[in-house]
Amino acid sequence: MVFVTAFDSFGNASVNGSREAALCWAALDPEITVAVLPVVRGLAWRVAQTALAALPELPTLWLMLGEAGREPQTVRLEKVAINWDDFRLPDNLGAKPRNAAIVAGGPDAYFARLNVAAIAQALEKKTPLPVTVSLSAGAFLCNHLAYQALHAQLPFPSAFVHVPAWRPEDGGEALGKLVATLRAVKETALL
Repeated sequence: MVFVTAFDSFGNASVNGSREAALCWAALDPEITVAVLPVVRGLAWRVAQTALAALPELPTLWLMLGEAGREPQTVRLEKVAINWDDFRLPDNLGAKPRNAAIVAGGPDAYFARLNVAAIAQALEKKTPLPVTVSLSAGAFLCNHLAYQALHAQLPFPSAFVHVPAWRPEDGGEALGKLVATLRAVKETALL
């Protein structure tokens, strides 16, 4: 079983590409279990922990999905999560921490528990969307969740994956390409 988390809509947006991709993917793949997390500092991690504890067995893999905005249509595998919250926008409850540690006294950073470079290289030119490696998950909730998950030293591999934004006007074909790319990431990660 593969555990996939995604985020609920944020700010004025009515949808979140990570949530839409995760739910579509789960409808096609019975091996996927999805938890949708609130865009709220601290609460996202607690909801993820609760969802993990409710699973009937430990997952073989945890892929954390987050939306990277309306940038080029690329799936980014995040290599590093930093111990730093520096929100340029408030979360959905208005929290806007600046220059704050996620875990006081915790390590400055953690590397993903998957070889994201090898995954991206294996998928080069084999997926509908390009898959690249990124060295920064940012300093908002995506990074916050990735850092918390890696700090927890869970007994299975995990990595954060930024997906491009998707809106209903982008159509089903665009969502289908994103889901096909995520399926390839999962299959390659499990090899």
